[in-house]
Amino acid sequence: FEVKWDGIRAISYIDQDLRMLSRNGKELKLNFPELEELKTLASNVVLDGEIVVMKEGRADFQTMLERANASNPRDIEYMAGKSPATYVVFDILEKDGITLVTASLLERKRILSESLKEGANVVLSRFVDAEGQAYYEAAVGKGIEGIMAKRKVSPYESGVRSSSWLKIKKIALCDCVIFGYTKGEGAREGTFGALIVGLYDGE
Repeated sequence: FEVKWDGIRAISYIDQDLRMLSRNGKELKLNFPELEELKTLASNVVLDGEIVVMKEGRADFQTMLERANASNPRDIEYMAGKSPATYVVFDILEKDGITLVTASLLERKRILSESLKEGANVVLSRFVDAEGQAYYEAAVGKGIEGIMAKRKVSPYESGVRSSSWLKIKKIALCDCVIFGYTKGEGAREGTFGALIVGLYDGE
């Protein structure tokens, strides 16, 4: 069991250079220049993790989105200083040109801990081997979205929803008025992308 971080998923390719790609293939390192330190913390690896911006001990998704969407170099530099990002690494897919996706999760975790040093803005995702219910309750009690439950023997399955990795989240409910929506793209092309909603303020 490990924390489910509320950020942007990023696959990092570290060799002579660094590439950090989102799920839809967008290069992220330009928006998060502080994560360039990855080049000094690992070499010849492909890592999987989540880029988060922490505020008061929890991930601030809105600030992280603002950083991800910034385009002006001066804005990017300012936000990197004001709201630095952290790359939380939870898996390793390749080392020295050898794929690791068929190895068990625990074996990949072992190789990851040997292959990556932590830095000012790069950390390893910590996990617990039991007591999932207590871990979930502690995480939610601290305002964290939820946890991930992963089978210790599971391989790395790219781009598929698998029963080997489960999201366990606290569901929050509210009554909203729907004002509009955005058109869906990719897997959501037949439906909608996002809803524009409002909450009542008194009447």
